[in-house]
Amino acid sequence: MGGTTLVESDGPVPVLLLAPQAAPAPPAPPEPPAARGRLGVALAGLLLALFLAALDQTVVATALPAIAGDLHGAGRAAWIITAYLLGSAVAVPVHGRLGEIAGRKGVFAFALVLLVAGSALAARAQTMDQLLAFRTLQGIGGGGVLAAVHAIIADLTPARERRRRTGAAAAVLALASLAGPPLGGLLTDHASWRWCFHLNVPLGLIALLAVTSGLRLPRPARRARFDTLGALLLVAFSVSAVLLADRAGTAPAWHARVVLGLAAATLGTALLFIVVEHLAADPLVPPRLLRDRTFLVCAALGAGTGAALFGAVGCLPTFLQTADGAGAVRAGLLLLPLTAGAVLGSLLSGRFARRTRHCRLYAAAGCAAAAAGAYALSRLGTGTTWPAYALATAALGAGTGLALPALARAVRNAVPAADLAAAGSAGTYLRQLGGALAVASLGALLAHRLAGGPDRGGYARAYADAAPRTFLYLVPVLVLGLLLAFLLKEKPPVSQNLAEAPVIPSARTAPPEEEPPFVPGIPVTGVVQHHDGTTVPRAALTLIDSSGRQIGRGATGEDGRYALSTPGTGSYVLIAAAGGHQPQAVTVTVGERPVELDVVLGGAGRLAGTVLTADGSPVRDALVTLTNVHGEVVASTRTGRDGGYDITELVAGEYTLAGSAPVFRPAALPVTVQSCRETRQDIELAGGAVLRGVVRAGGGRLVEDARVTLLDAAGNVVDTATTGPDGAFRFVDLSAGEYTVIAAGYPPVATVLQVAGGGRTERDLQLGHAD
Repeated sequence: MGGTTLVESDGPVPVLLLAPQAAPAPPAPPEPPAARGRLGVALAGLLLALFLAALDQTVVATALPAIAGDLHGAGRAAWIITAYLLGSAVAVPVHGRLGEIAGRKGVFAFALVLLVAGSALAARAQTMDQLLAFRTLQGIGGGGVLAAVHAIIADLTPARERRRRTGAAAAVLALASLAGPPLGGLLTDHASWRWCFHLNVPLGLIALLAVTSGLRLPRPARRARFDTLGALLLVAFSVSAVLLADRAGTAPAWHARVVLGLAAATLGTALLFIVVEHLAADPLVPPRLLRDRTFLVCAALGAGTGAALFGAVGCLPTFLQTADGAGAVRAGLLLLPLTAGAVLGSLLSGRFARRTRHCRLYAAAGCAAAAAGAYALSRLGTGTTWPAYALATAALGAGTGLALPALARAVRNAVPAADLAAAGSAGTYLRQLGGALAVASLGALLAHRLAGGPDRGGYARAYADAAPRTFLYLVPVLVLGLLLAFLLKEKPPVSQNLAEAPVIPSARTAPPEEEPPFVPGIPVTGVVQHHDGTTVPRAALTLIDSSGRQIGRGATGEDGRYALSTPGTGSYVLIAAAGGHQPQAVTVTVGERPVELDVVLGGAGRLAGTVLTADGSPVRDALVTLTNVHGEVVASTRTGRDGGYDITELVAGEYTLAGSAPVFRPAALPVTVQSCRETRQDIELAGGAVLRGVVRAGGGRLVEDARVTLLDAAGNVVDTATTGPDGAFRFVDLSAGEYTVIAAGYPPVATVLQVAGGGRTERDLQLGHAD
């Protein structure tokens, strides 16, 4: 699933909001001063949109009783949260992949428009059905915003500033997590629940204007096809699964036709999705992830902890207002221990899991704490004291906060760098879906318990008795998560076959728990080798960023190994070249761990042949020259006694081969040299014959200034010469054949003669004028 990766931060990562982040982007070039102001406006708009999308997950929690009363839908109040979670769950992977293909800015703008439109419509809803439809639309937009904002920030941010800006995004998410329930209660008590939606419209339009006017992004490099069938099956599976969770708890029996039909639809779409992903050219979920045990365990744990957290957020505010008589504002404040515990637990887990690598320990401890908190909440009553309630909710929130970042770290350590984005997006989807399933099923169970229709006076007592018991259903889910946590393997990251250069202790031989030593920047190491595995010493390596700037260079040692340093996370291009080898350019994706990347160079080509005359005789000591497409001399050599030449260590490609020798006419011809094989090309040299002689008059006197003309067999003039004081003339570089020589100055005399190729022919001419 494109567009997201696992959250990796030392700062607060509010797991309640489960926001995706983009895969590491190429380090951006320094921003010119004139663009920094525009960029600052765009970043502010992005953070505002992120705040709104995250806020909408929880802001309505304290408004549910008021909404249910106004729209006469008490039995479906939980669906107000479920609809948003379901829409955003599906939107995260779909919008993320669309952003990679079509461009993040356009996809972000579309998602924000959906969020604003859904909010405006939800604020005017007159029935519960209308509100649920508009909340789904709002959720689709909110999920798209969550997927796009972090990706855009990563694309815009230079490596040196990325931690600061992603920290700002994490702080915004934490603020939304903490402020959502109290703000919803404040708006409900002092204005109307509709203001929970009205608030998004002006703020969303401001964010849209800031981002569209100030954001400049490059064209997307990805040219993949969108997995349309996979996306449709994902939507079908998600909807059928949530409907199954809603109906299963209220059906008269488990064999009810509706329940069986939904179960079959859920199972069938899941199986079809897996099949389609194996066949798709660019699947939303790479099939290899579905075979990775660590990913599957973490996905199941993430769905379970997400279910516990969102289930509590969806049920507790209504319980406090209905059974305990709290107002909406007080109910929102009483929910602070839950959200604050989640933020604090996430902060601690994010810091210590990264340092100690004990992901299994934090995941297990988180599930245990959350299970204890859920059990304590099942014992709630109208007489429960504030400290007891706060302790139970804080335990549930802190437990989920401890578990989720550890799961993200475990997946990051287990999957290759190329799959981090898909793994993160899939994890976000499953956690959101788990929350939707929990809120739907718990709400349905509670509505079923209250279906007896108690009178107004007894409704509060019935609700106080029934609501806490629903939390018991979360306990076995979390206990199962505790058991699954022990299946996680503690291992270092496997980012593209991790290993170290000779100057850095190799991770292949180091103990699994040992941290690699510090090196400046993030190292990229590996071996330059041939196809047969033999190494290439003294190969030149150049590392460039996305703008083409050189950020590192070096050479392999005698063992073929290299080590280069990068300024930070991102995508780079590594260029390797060596004499007699085909140069190679590869993309390197750098995360927070060292990367090893082996480079295979095409083997050297060889060019050989013989320089011959027209009659097949070898030409010894001929000069053979090879030039490339730019006219530069690549190699030159001389033929041996047999006329043969041999040029080795050539890069595959197009060349011009030239041959020359004394008394021969030079020859040139194109030649294609192939990698790892010998290419043979003979050179035929034409001409090379010499015709010389003297012009004499009667009595043998030498004639000066006589004009001698040479004609070929067709009568064409080949050359002319004028004799000197010695009466001599000379024609060189002639092809073998029949010629006519005409001497003029006295009455002309024409003589027919035969010239042998490659030799010397002498013929004196006698003019026809007598002394």
